[in-house]
Amino acid sequence: MNTGLPEDHIRVLDPFSAEGIREAVARILEGHNYRLFFEDVTKRRLIATYRNLAEYRMEDEADDEKWKEAIRNELAKDGNKHPDKNLKYWLLGLTKKTAQNLGIEKSDYPALFSRMIKEIESQSSQIGIRDTALLIWAGAATLTVRGSQKAKIGKMLEKGVVRAALTIIGLDEAKGDFFLNLRPDEEVDRETDAEVRTNRGTVRIDIGMIGEGNPEVIDDKISRVGRNGVVLFDKLSPNSNAWANGERQQVKMIQMRNSNPVEELRAHLSRLGVEVTDEIPHKEVADRVLAMDSGLFDFKR
Repeated sequence: MNTGLPEDHIRVLDPFSAEGIREAVARILEGHNYRLFFEDVTKRRLIATYRNLAEYRMEDEADDEKWKEAIRNELAKDGNKHPDKNLKYWLLGLTKKTAQNLGIEKSDYPALFSRMIKEIESQSSQIGIRDTALLIWAGAATLTVRGSQKAKIGKMLEKGVVRAALTIIGLDEAKGDFFLNLRPDEEVDRETDAEVRTNRGTVRIDIGMIGEGNPEVIDDKISRVGRNGVVLFDKLSPNSNAWANGERQQVKMIQMRNSNPVEELRAHLSRLGVEVTDEIPHKEVADRVLAMDSGLFDFKR
């Protein structure tokens, strides 16, 4: 089976370490699918979460009524000292976001739990009360964990990709050739991921680890960078209106997956008068990123 991963894909123990982010960035700039790199660590987090929830399923194993009371007692505890702050929401079969949208208060927990149990008892006699509850809990936890991992991964990678790409094509961040995380100003009213200095002004760059399902996010980024700006993204459908929108606004659109994003960025900046290196062979991109100081990819500081 072809997973789309290079044979030497990430082997670091902690994909969120500086070394892990550096290695992921190296492969992304080669054109690989970054989501596959992090799927294993997401599954490990899910398995650990399910294991913890299974312990609540086993409370007072011999007596279902005592089990229900044990869960109610957990829900009634003051605060949330459990390592995962979402536990109480999961025990109600909810995510935190859903609970907030529903306007649920702590005083509502007993009634919500009773309603969940009532539904389980009326529909899942063959599976069993606790096993059904565990499935509901796991479903809510899965939504939470995957959402959290996606946000965490995206923020770290976006910074790493821009810094690495601009550095290996010859720009020096320390000398002010480019800046990361630009605040809003008179010209652009929202934060931009990077800005490159040129003889005629600046070029803004925005990046989104966005797939085909979120083209509207790319349209928003196009409006941020302005003429000659750059939008880097994971992948877009060839039929997406974002391509035409970028061309109309004279914004350089660079898809990273299954392409050579470093060369596209280098060539675009070169045409704008930015002093960059000669073309970098595609096969050398990853090695050049991996040769960078890992401290440049430490975004936990």
